[in-house]
Amino acid sequence: MRIGMKARYLAFSCFIACVLAITSGLLHAQGKGPGGPPSAPSPASSGGPSGMRPGGPPPAGSRPTNTSGDATGGVQFGPVGRWWDDKTIASVVGINSNQKRKMDAIFNANKPAILNAYRDFLKQQSTLAAINKDPHADEESTFAAIDALNRARGELEKATAKMYLEIRQQMSSEQVDRVEQLH
Repeated sequence: MRIGMKARYLAFSCFIACVLAITSGLLHAQGKGPGGPPSAPSPASSGGPSGMRPGGPPPAGSRPTNTSGDATGGVQFGPVGRWWDDKTIASVVGINSNQKRKMDAIFNANKPAILNAYRDFLKQQSTLAAINKDPHADEESTFAAIDALNRARGELEKATAKMYLEIRQQMSSEQVDRVEQLH
């Protein structure tokens, strides 16, 4: 039973990594990666807060950070997936068994919302793809589908960010610093 549970966690971690990669790839393809199109200056070089993500400000009481290197605009904390299950990382960061249990509970509590948001994102992506293939598509339906896809992407990023922020709150500031130094 324990092996099955670990396999499910690993599968879901891979799923989250794929979600981040998909949204990152979409934004990059649209020229909306970090700093916009390749010719645009980065937020840090254009006077923006150092390390600020395009997805908005960090939560109150934390400093801006971009630890993931992805272009989703959402919050990523630590390596992708259930990094606290990796004994080496957990040891370096100093995660204790009580923190790990809490992080597991947070992960499990947020999993349904992330999955639902991901399914909606895929549905909206499919709808827009179908409209783009229609030679008679009008501007109103195309723009409505784009808006729906962007809302779905935002909800997916919020659901994922909620989980990451709750996990981050289980750690001391020293542990947070250690996680940020992993990248």
